[in-house]
Amino acid sequence: MWKNYLKIAWRNLVRQKSFSLINVLGLSIGLASCLILLAYVKQERSYDSFHPDSERVYRVVQEVQSKNNWAWSGGAVAPMLRKEFSEKLDEVVSVTQISTYLFAPEGLAPDESFREDRFIFSDAGFDQIFGFELIKGSWDGVLENTYQVVITEEKAKQYFGDQDPIGKTLISTGDFTFEVKGVLKDMPGNTHMAFDFVSGMNTFKSFNDFPVTADFGSFWWPQTYTYVKVNSNQNPDEISADIPVVNTKYRNADEAKFYVHYLQPITAIHTNAKYEGEWTPPMSGQTLWIFLSIGVFVLVLACINFINLATARAIKRMKEIGIRKVNGAQRGQLIGQFLSESFLINAVALVIGLILVYLLVPIIESSLGLSISINIARDTDMQLLIVGVWFGSSALAGIFPAFYLSGLRPEMILKQSMLSGSKAFLRKSFVVFQFVLSSLLVFCASVAFFQHQFMTNASMGFDSSGLVSVKMGNLAKEQRDVLKQEMEKLPGVNSVIFTSDRPGIDTGWNPSADYPGMKESDRRSINVQYVDAGYFEKLGVPMVSGREFNPDGSDKGVKSMMRERFVQLDNAAVIINEAALAWLGKDAETALGSDVRVYTEENGELFSNYKGYIVGVVKDYHTRDLRFSISPTVYFPVINSAFDGTNYALIKAENEVSSTLLSSMQSIWKKVYAGLPFDYKFLDEDIAIQYDQQAKTSTLLGSFAFLTLLISCLGLLGLSIFTAESKRKEIGIRRVLGASAMAIVNKLTFEFLILVGISLLIALPVGYYLMQEWLAQFAFKIPVSAGFFLVSAAISIILAYATVSIQSLKTAYANPVESIKNE
Repeated sequence: MWKNYLKIAWRNLVRQKSFSLINVLGLSIGLASCLILLAYVKQERSYDSFHPDSERVYRVVQEVQSKNNWAWSGGAVAPMLRKEFSEKLDEVVSVTQISTYLFAPEGLAPDESFREDRFIFSDAGFDQIFGFELIKGSWDGVLENTYQVVITEEKAKQYFGDQDPIGKTLISTGDFTFEVKGVLKDMPGNTHMAFDFVSGMNTFKSFNDFPVTADFGSFWWPQTYTYVKVNSNQNPDEISADIPVVNTKYRNADEAKFYVHYLQPITAIHTNAKYEGEWTPPMSGQTLWIFLSIGVFVLVLACINFINLATARAIKRMKEIGIRKVNGAQRGQLIGQFLSESFLINAVALVIGLILVYLLVPIIESSLGLSISINIARDTDMQLLIVGVWFGSSALAGIFPAFYLSGLRPEMILKQSMLSGSKAFLRKSFVVFQFVLSSLLVFCASVAFFQHQFMTNASMGFDSSGLVSVKMGNLAKEQRDVLKQEMEKLPGVNSVIFTSDRPGIDTGWNPSADYPGMKESDRRSINVQYVDAGYFEKLGVPMVSGREFNPDGSDKGVKSMMRERFVQLDNAAVIINEAALAWLGKDAETALGSDVRVYTEENGELFSNYKGYIVGVVKDYHTRDLRFSISPTVYFPVINSAFDGTNYALIKAENEVSSTLLSSMQSIWKKVYAGLPFDYKFLDEDIAIQYDQQAKTSTLLGSFAFLTLLISCLGLLGLSIFTAESKRKEIGIRRVLGASAMAIVNKLTFEFLILVGISLLIALPVGYYLMQEWLAQFAFKIPVSAGFFLVSAAISIILAYATVSIQSLKTAYANPVESIKNE
C-alpha cells in the first residue's frame, strides 16, 4: 500500500513540474539558509569551549570608573589572586604580549628578520588551563625558566622549513636568544587568543630588567590578560564579589573603588563586544542573535510557503478525492496518500538543500571571510534539526489535504463548494506573517547597509588618502632623520612624519589627567599620543588656536627621574583637541598657556608624571573608528627627553601610491636599516578593515532579506492560485456579464495588497525599534528617516503586486465558458 502511495506521489510530483519545482526549491533554499546560518552562529559561540574544563576557566576583567570595561588587568592582579584565593582557584596565570623582530641563525633565512606581533609571555600553569595541542617537544621548564619558547607549527615551517626546530635558536630584538623547546599545532579558528610564540613570564621580567623572583606590584604595568581556573566546588560569582573587597588590601581604597575586577567566562569572551583592549576582535552577541533569528525566519517562511503551495495544489485535486471516495476509498487511505506525498516532496527538498549547503559554504567563506564549519555526519544538533524540519514541515503541509479534504462529503467536493472561512483566515494569516518577517528584514538590511556606507565614506576629520604607515623598529634618532630626508627626496612623496599611533585606528596611552583647580567630579583618564612637528598640517587637521610643535625640539620639556626609575617630565609643550578643551571648561584662546598633567599613580605613589602647558588646540578628528565617540586627547612631542614615542612613520604620497614608489621606499628603508623588514600598510585599508563586521552584517542581512522576499512571494503565489481556483466560476460569470480583465485583476490583487499593508503596519514599527537598539552601539550613526519606511514598503508592495498579477491575469483572461459550463 505505501509503495503505491509513493508511486502516486512521485507521478503527481513529475506531472506538475513547475508547481513542484517552486515548492521544492523554496523549502530547499530555506533549509540551506537556515543550516548555514545556524552553523555559523554555532561556530562563533563555540569559541574556547575546546579547553579542558572550559566551564571553569575565566578571565579577570575590570570595570573602570563605572563607565568603561577593560579586558586587561595589571601585573599585580595575578599574584594577589594566588595569595588571597589559593583554596578557591586551581590555577592563575597572566599573559602579556609584545611585538618584536626575530631571525633564525640556523634557519631558512639566517640574515632576514621578521616582525612578530603575536609573541606572548605567561606564568607557569598556561599549559594546565588551556588545551592547545603540543605536537612536538615539551613544556618542561619553558614557563619557569628564561629564554625558552614554544612556537606554532606555522612558524616552525616559516623559520626552519622541514628541519626539526627543537633545540634551535631564535634571536629577537636586543639580541635575546631563545631556545625552541616545543611546537604547537596551529591555533584553532575558534579561540579569542592569538599567538605564535609562548615564553615564560620570567623571560619578560628579564627583558625589562625586573627581578625574576619578584612579583609585579603595579595594577597598571604590565598590561596583562589574567586567567583563572576555578575550583569545581566554588561559585565564580562569589569570587567575583570578593575580589573588590580583597583589592583594598593592595591599593588605596579611594583608588580601588574606581577599578572593580570580576570574572568573565572564557566561553563568553568572543561574543561580548563591550570590553576595550581585547586580544582579538570579538563578535557582537547582538549580531549573532540577528543571524540566528534570520536563520529561523527563513526556515519558518519556507515551511509556511510549502504549506500554502501544498494547500493550493490539494484544492486542484478535490475532484480526484471525491471520485476516490465515491469508489470506496477510506479516509485513512487518503490521509496516508497525502502524507506520503508531503514526506516525499520534503525528502527531495532536503536532499537539494543539503547539496546547496555544501556548494554555497565555500563561496560564502571566501567572499565574506567567514569561517563556517559544517559536518552533518558528526553534528547531532544538525541531524536533529534536519529530521525535525523534514518531519514537521511534511506533517504540517500534509495535514490540510489529509485530514480536512479527506473528511468532506463527496457531493460537496464534486460541487467544489467553498472552503470554510476559518481555513481562509489561517492561510491569509500565514501570508501576513511571511510579509511581516520579510518586510522587517528588508527594513533592517537597508538600515545596516546605509550605516556601513556612512561609516566607510564619512570623513574621519583628516586626509587619509595616499598615507602609508610603516611600523618602526628600534631606529636611532640619527637613522630616523636620514630615513625622513631620503624618503622626502623621492618623486611622489609629499612628507614623512612620525607618531606613536595611527590616526583613525589607535587611541594611544590612557593615563589619569588633571589640571589646576580641577573638581573631584571631573577626574578622568585621558588619551595621550605623541606626534611630530607639522603632524596636523600634513594630515589636513586645522588648528583652532595656538601652534603646532616646533621642529627644533624646544618643546620637549625637561626629564628627571622619580625614585631612580620612573620618568618625570616638566615644562613640556602640549596640544589638546576640542574634546579635551570641553573637559578643561575653557575656550580655545584662554586655554593657551594653561597647565595640564597626565600621570599614573598607585597607592599614593607616582609611576609617571608628565607636566605640560598648552601651546595649541587642534580641531577634533577621529583617533579611532566611528563606532566610538571622539575622546579627549593630549598630544606630546613625538621625541622628547623623556622617551622616544616613535612607533610609526606616516609617509604621505602626493598622488596614488604606485608599486614603483613602494619599491623605492623599500630600497631606502633597507639602506637605512637592513636588519628590519619594510612593514607597511595603506592607512585607508587599515581603517576600512575595522568595519569588516558591519560589512558582513549588512551583506548577510541584504542577501537573506532578498531570500525571505522571494519565499514570501512564492507563498503569495500559492495563495493567489488557491483564490483563483476557488473563485474560478465567479470570475467566469463576471466576465460573461461584461467585467474587464483588468477590473478582475485589480479586484483580486487588492485583496492581497491589504494583507501586505497589514504586514507593513506590524513590521515597520518593530524594525524601527530593533534598528534603534542596534544603532545604539555606534557613537556616530545615520538617522532612521522616513525614506527607510517608504523604500521598504515600496519593495514589498511592488513585488507582491507583480506576483499576484501573474496568476490574476492568467485567470482573468481564461475562457469563461470553461469555468461555468457545468453550472
